[in-house]
Amino acid sequence: MDQYDLNDIARRIASAAARSAQRPTAAQKADAASVLRDMIQAAASHGVTMADFDDVADFPGLAIQLVQSRDESR
Repeated sequence: MDQYDLNDIARRIASAAARSAQRPTAAQKADAASVLRDMIQAAASHGVTMADFDDVADFPGLAIQLVQSRDESR
């Protein structure tokens, strides 16, 4: 994963955050970007790309929801 990929993840998270009904904090956006990065890296070993993720669901939005849910349960 190179800087272009990391910038793309940041852009996707920012876009999802702007659409979110419950605006994520800066820390939540950073955590969501890390979750998404790690998911993409893990899936790459199976030949799955971000385009494949895009075909199925809004994974940047799901990553934000995931960290928000984590934070609400603390």
